[in-house]
Amino acid sequence: MNHPSLKPVAGRSAILLAAITSFFAASLVHAVPADEATVIVSADRFHTSALSQQIAVQVITADDIRDSSATTVAEVLGKLGGVHTRINFLGVPDSPVDLRGFGITGDQNTLILVNGQRLSENELAVARLSSIPLNAIERIEILRGAGAVMYGGGATGGTINIITRSALDATNGGVVSAIAGSHDLRDLRANAQFGGSGWGVNAHVQHVESDNYRQNNRFEQDVINSELRFGDTNSFVAINLGADDQKARLPGPRTEAELANDPRGTSTPNDYASSRSQRFGVTAEKRFGDVTLGLDVNQRNKDSRAFFDYGFGFSSLSDANTDVTSISPRLLWIATLGGMQNRFAAGIDWSDWDYTNVTTSGFGNRDESGSQTNRAVYFRNELAVTPHTRLTLGARRENVQQDQIERLTPIPKESIEHHLSATELALQQDFGMGFSVYGRLSRSFRIANIDENRCFFPPCAPLLKPQRSNERELGVQWHDARSSMRASAFEIDLHDELHFNALIFANINLSPTRRRGFELEGKTLLVDRMDIAGHYTYTTARFREGVYGGVDVAGNDVPLVPKQRFGATLGWQVTPATRGTFAFNYVGSQRYDNDQANRFRDMPAYITADIKLSHDIGRVRLAAGINNLLDKKFYSYGIVNGTFTSFNAYPEDRRNGYASVEYRW
Repeated sequence: MNHPSLKPVAGRSAILLAAITSFFAASLVHAVPADEATVIVSADRFHTSALSQQIAVQVITADDIRDSSATTVAEVLGKLGGVHTRINFLGVPDSPVDLRGFGITGDQNTLILVNGQRLSENELAVARLSSIPLNAIERIEILRGAGAVMYGGGATGGTINIITRSALDATNGGVVSAIAGSHDLRDLRANAQFGGSGWGVNAHVQHVESDNYRQNNRFEQDVINSELRFGDTNSFVAINLGADDQKARLPGPRTEAELANDPRGTSTPNDYASSRSQRFGVTAEKRFGDVTLGLDVNQRNKDSRAFFDYGFGFSSLSDANTDVTSISPRLLWIATLGGMQNRFAAGIDWSDWDYTNVTTSGFGNRDESGSQTNRAVYFRNELAVTPHTRLTLGARRENVQQDQIERLTPIPKESIEHHLSATELALQQDFGMGFSVYGRLSRSFRIANIDENRCFFPPCAPLLKPQRSNERELGVQWHDARSSMRASAFEIDLHDELHFNALIFANINLSPTRRRGFELEGKTLLVDRMDIAGHYTYTTARFREGVYGGVDVAGNDVPLVPKQRFGATLGWQVTPATRGTFAFNYVGSQRYDNDQANRFRDMPAYITADIKLSHDIGRVRLAAGINNLLDKKFYSYGIVNGTFTSFNAYPEDRRNGYASVEYRW
């Protein structure tokens, strides 16, 4: 485990900020009233229209995804959503994500959901984004700095909710597609849906394999998702099934010298990892006048294996199993109180998480297990105080019981119970013509996962305390029929932040830390056939206090947090049947992982550019694209060595291409 930060670029920053602000301001030339009956599932976990424009919610539609140059969910989040992503060490398309500058723990502070159910892991493993085929997605909702009241821990940076297509919405038919590309990429996808009055069923399957850019980095994956749904928009029962099987070879990092001389090589030719997971869920909603009742029941199981060859006869083989069950009854009441529109949501969340890990290693065997039970109640109320003023108040109370035991070493069983709260208070004022301003105060929390609490040798420290945070945000939003824009400033003060500190080689609760930032995003239709979307973020992540291993880190940057990021996507509908897409992404300099002391130089900034051209011929769509068009050498993750004289990194792919064919019926 490790963590990150970065350094300023004063003059250039001001120029860049001015240029970007001008770019977004250009989107304000069109002004047409827009329909505000938007459905935002993440706000209160029900599929009903929102009272007004939701605060700091970005929606990526299925059409946005299809027109983009993205071929995976992680690429959609990075290119279209402005979410910071890094390379996955396994070479699989499950990139770690980070909202609002948490560095290496970004995954643990950004909550990933599928249809409102957690996909994020309770261990140091990234969410299996690749288990959701792109053609199964109806839309993606990104809520920056929100979600703790409705969904619980791990949402300090924000919430990403992937909404899949309802089996009731689609007409009978389907899609098959094939993608071939560099490094022997082969990607086959298919989906079909059919149904009748009051029922529908769909299924999505995918097989993908690639040798990847690095040696010993081949991966294969099979995915299937399906839904059977009965009812209508007011009342329904849906049964969801999903499974995935993933195999990957592990290339390991490259030293600074190897990065320059042999970036594609491997120093770990025998290492590999694999995993299988299955998901089953039932979701039901029933409307009774102004009240809608809902119930979610979900079960997920994952088996994973990893082998590492350390040389000199030392190796380790780890087999782990994770089992998660959750039940969530909920209620939504929409009414008019004293002439004011009111929307009240409440519910109960119960989940049970179990984990086992058996490791055979030349450094010592382990037989470890852990469990976590969460019990929570929550409510969230939106009140339209006036037709233009909306007040939101929400709270959550959650009890968490954690147990952890190692059977092969004399480490006593650890057990602890936490009583935690999350709150949200927001005020939004609509000024007409699509403009609104908002302010939000919130509190959130995060529980240490089993990897962060692991103890190898006694005496063991007590289980880590929960991370708690206080968040403040001010923002302005605008939209019309052709354009939209959002700008916000936020500050997050954290206490007992959960963090691996390389200065003392342990996961610990930090002294107080702080995140501050500015976010700007927007999109517009420049002319009838050309559209542009973009995002800019400026983030500082700093230790406010703390002395570790004799090093005073007060004022230092947290590693792996780029201070500046900028991205833009330009779409050109050349003809009604032909579309071109160009995507540009800039990630600024940042501190290397494990450099809490800020002794080493910054990790270099990098730029990527991608292009895609698609053409429709009846029911057939042909497409071709080039990633890293400028053939840049770069890496999105690097870690400094213990002597602060060099670093290791995972080099990213150079220029690569692909071609695809898709048929719809």
